[in-house]
Amino acid sequence: MLASFGRSSAPRARVGRAGFTLVELLVVIGIIAILVAMLLPSLNKARAAAQVTACASNLRQIAQAVVQYATDNKNRLPPAVINPGDTIYPKGWFWSNELARNYLSAPKGMVGSAPRLDGGNVFRCGSGMEEPYNYSGFSAYTPRDAQNQQFIFQPWPDPADAVATWYKLNSVTCEDGNQSSIKPGGGADAPFLWYNGKTGGKNDEFLRNANIARTMSMIKSTSRMVMAFDGNAYNWNDIGDGPSGGTGLSARISGRHGQPTNNGKDGMFNAAFFDTHVVLLSTEPYSRAGRDAKSLSATKAEAVFWMHDQ
Repeated sequence: MLASFGRSSAPRARVGRAGFTLVELLVVIGIIAILVAMLLPSLNKARAAAQVTACASNLRQIAQAVVQYATDNKNRLPPAVINPGDTIYPKGWFWSNELARNYLSAPKGMVGSAPRLDGGNVFRCGSGMEEPYNYSGFSAYTPRDAQNQQFIFQPWPDPADAVATWYKLNSVTCEDGNQSSIKPGGGADAPFLWYNGKTGGKNDEFLRNANIARTMSMIKSTSRMVMAFDGNAYNWNDIGDGPSGGTGLSARISGRHGQPTNNGKDGMFNAAFFDTHVVLLSTEPYSRAGRDAKSLSATKAEAVFWMHDQ
């Protein structure tokens, strides 16, 4: 019987791979959590900055479309809103619907009873919310108010052409064509008008009134006159004192960008000017300036909302 050399007859033991212990797993999870906590503020800032940039791009396109509308309509600026009921616009008018129908691409129409919000939308501010704005006139008391983060949707004249918007034109109410304040040179002469027909439904008469009509030639300072901005109301209005303290006309500006200031009442907003450039501004100077029409002249050297301030 021959002896076996150089080879063991005993079976080799299989070396198993040891797993992570619970302590090691907890250490790894803790490190990941710390890294996420460190990176999250930077990611949030980057996302917020991207939303501001996208919003500015939207407003620039809107401003260009308004200028094009004026060019196509003998220098006349579009109405902001026209309530239905008269012979010229029996089914009404809404500014964003008109621009989306002829000048800008946006998801139009409705899905059931709700506005269509899918797809790319030049009227959509990424810092806004998708809850609909139930227009009541006096619910948003400050620029940072939650209601100012929402959109407005008006299905005039045709719901199939309607588009939701998170922006507003620099407009004032035309209820009475004889009001001296809304005429060019008056105390509240914004470049756009809401013809709401409340005083006997005289929209036809007001629309034909050359004393209150708006044209591009009235805009003397295109680089300072605000055309459109973050907002979702039809017009300027002095908002009364609310739960958080009303800030007057400035409550109609949606200060939805940046961090809240002035005890949460204010923020930042994008504004498009008549030369189509866009600037990010703070709502705080307007809120602190007062409640009436003069408060909108708070940063006169930088931006004006009334034509007589040019």
